[in-house]
Amino acid sequence: MLATRGEPNDAAPVSVVVVTHNNSELIGDCLRAIDGSLRRHGGEVIVIDNASTDATRDLLAASEQPVKVIELSENIGFAAAVNLAMTLTRGRYLALVNSDAFPDAGCLDELVETLERNPRAGIVGAKLRYPSGRLQPSAGTFPSLLGGLWVALFLHRVPGLSRAGIGYLADERLYRRARRVDWVCAAVCAARADIGPLPTTSFMYGEDVEWALACREAGLETWMQPSATAIHIGRASVDQSQDRRFAQRQRASFELAWFARRGPGAKLAARCVLLMHGLMRLLVYGGVAVLRGRRDGRLTEYAALLRAALSPDSPAR
Repeated sequence: MLATRGEPNDAAPVSVVVVTHNNSELIGDCLRAIDGSLRRHGGEVIVIDNASTDATRDLLAASEQPVKVIELSENIGFAAAVNLAMTLTRGRYLALVNSDAFPDAGCLDELVETLERNPRAGIVGAKLRYPSGRLQPSAGTFPSLLGGLWVALFLHRVPGLSRAGIGYLADERLYRRARRVDWVCAAVCAARADIGPLPTTSFMYGEDVEWALACREAGLETWMQPSATAIHIGRASVDQSQDRRFAQRQRASFELAWFARRGPGAKLAARCVLLMHGLMRLLVYGGVAVLRGRRDGRLTEYAALLRAALSPDSPAR
């Protein structure tokens, strides 16, 4: 199932895990960014290659950064790959960096030091931005019907209302200081190594939210640290292996399963919120596409969300 290269560093206080799939154009820059983001603390880097078929493995073999590479014969998904790496890590702290993420200088140091300063913190996330420099929401509240409706109606983007931090933390002003949050994006984050594995109920989507919930149930907290910053492209690995509809199908599957724990009524209400989310985006993005006279690929995605929300069974991979 797998092949390994390199040896773990027994003395490393921080174990950095990178999961990749067909990201030959990004993986080198990702590893170089990791090297520059972890200077005050010793670290090891473990790369889980989820059955890449491009030049990713050749680039990893030629990398100047010391890394341990786990080569899988099949794509087992993000959470399962991280959990596999966790069985090999030696650090007191675990850092996750997506292969399409590029931590800024000192970013991982800041995350680790936040954990060291705050014994109640179990997971700490970075402040993310898109390559354009625009803020990428990287923290939020646990899924709720109010939060889902808030985001469905674009209220998280309305000046003034966005400061409420309902659903996603989408306002730049919410990232001015470290704060306790319900969950952080796993694209760039750090955690205590003994916090436990990521939930594997999904091939990919919602693992960071479920992990943060497990952290809370263990009596620990999740924090967002804005002094730790990084670029995150987003969906680079997913788009290499799945069609555009995949992410929205996974979103519906995760949210319906989340609300199903509260009973059939909550699950039905969640379906309605997902339908509202999809319809609003089809209306807005479709209207803009007509005015501009060009197609918008997001319409395919949100049409898939509508179908998934209407499906009697939770969408599968």
